[in-house]
Amino acid sequence: MVGVTSFVGYDLAIGVVVALELLYFLSLEDSVTTYRRFVLVTVAGLVLGVTGGPVAQLVAPSLVHWVHGTAALLVVFGLYDPVRNDVRSAEWARVLLSEPTDIRRSADWMTPMDDELLGAFHGADLVLTPSVVAYNTGYSRKEVNRHLIELADHELLEKVERGKYRLTRRGERYLRGQLRTVRSTGDEAVARG
Repeated sequence: MVGVTSFVGYDLAIGVVVALELLYFLSLEDSVTTYRRFVLVTVAGLVLGVTGGPVAQLVAPSLVHWVHGTAALLVVFGLYDPVRNDVRSAEWARVLLSEPTDIRRSADWMTPMDDELLGAFHGADLVLTPSVVAYNTGYSRKEVNRHLIELADHELLEKVERGKYRLTRRGERYLRGQLRTVRSTGDEAVARG
């Protein structure tokens, strides 16, 4: 075992502080919840890199490069899926509000009107009637009613009581671009590939 030099001590102290900051960030950041397992892998890689390197320097200096390589792989594996999917929920919301079609692709049975109707429910846990949705979207009440029934049949909306609908968790996931499939009439249709 090599003695603790000032350089190794400094690396170890910085590593512990950074690891604690990362764990604190992980416990507080709301946008992390969507990608929690990926963030855990990334944080594990960062913690291993910032604390494992100095510890390996003390215990087994020949393993330092292996520890840093493993840490780098964990960070890459942890960041791969979130980066591919545009990482943060806030970014999803910004893209969703500016151009919804950038983050999702509708099922074959859906029309652009369905996306617009689902958008009326997005962002608030409201129970809406076809009349209210029609008023806010500019479509006829009869047309809106027909589409709301179909959206409820596909579990993107739920019928709370007669003539009243609410966005489901599945519908919220679809609007955020996180739902990989939207059930079609008889089979599964890819909504996001």
